[in-house]
Amino acid sequence: IMTYFFIHTIKTSGTTFMEVIRKDAANNVGYFYPPKREMYDFEKRVKDAPFFNLEKNPDWQKFNFIGGHFTYGIHETLKATDYTYLGVIRNPVEHYVSMYKHFLRMPAEYRKVIMGGTTDSIETLLSLNYTHNMQTWFLSGLSMEEIRNDKEKAVEVVIKNADKYFAGVYPTERFDEGLFYFKHKIGLRPQCYKRKNVSKNSTGEQLTSELIQKIKAVNDADDKLFQYFSQKFDDELKNIQGIKREVAFFKLMNWLYQFRNKS
Repeated sequence: IMTYFFIHTIKTSGTTFMEVIRKDAANNVGYFYPPKREMYDFEKRVKDAPFFNLEKNPDWQKFNFIGGHFTYGIHETLKATDYTYLGVIRNPVEHYVSMYKHFLRMPAEYRKVIMGGTTDSIETLLSLNYTHNMQTWFLSGLSMEEIRNDKEKAVEVVIKNADKYFAGVYPTERFDEGLFYFKHKIGLRPQCYKRKNVSKNSTGEQLTSELIQKIKAVNDADDKLFQYFSQKFDDELKNIQGIKREVAFFKLMNWLYQFRNKS
């Protein structure tokens, strides 16, 4: 049985994507998310760290979809033989700001792990190098140190792995197109949805052009991958006949679904 591993990079609409997968009764979905304390302790999550004892879970093989905050390489931990990955990428500035908003909502004990207990500003987060190029880290399977030491190589590793072991990588900003992209790639059946785990709109800070440039500078590998996969996504969509019409109809149906299911 084919196992699909969805790498849920934090703050990329992955919770909503997993909900779409779960709503299809044909799927048997496994969620593998680490305990919160470990999940936010980024410094300890390096290449050679254990994947939270997932290899000791004998039930993983019953799932055809497995999603979670794990990095590329979980197939080795689980010794999977028939597998493919699904990935997602987001504009690095929007992603970083969304991460910051997410951290602000955390309990104080988790903020202390990530930001030394302070939430002064995005500048605080920018000073912590283990928050840089987070998307590259998830998609590469490399350690933070390896990425910092050779960002070009890290980008090459992600692209090489994606070509060989991924069904595809879609931009978060084009979520609905991503659903139908995977419909044509792996037979995913798009389901109507309501967005999950959405951060509040404002951080209370002004995103100046100077701050935006600082965010881009420390997430330069992420930016290169975002540009690469966005272009690749565009190129592949051009070869899928009728997908624009499918997506347009789905957007209408999903708008009606969300209107009828307002909470």
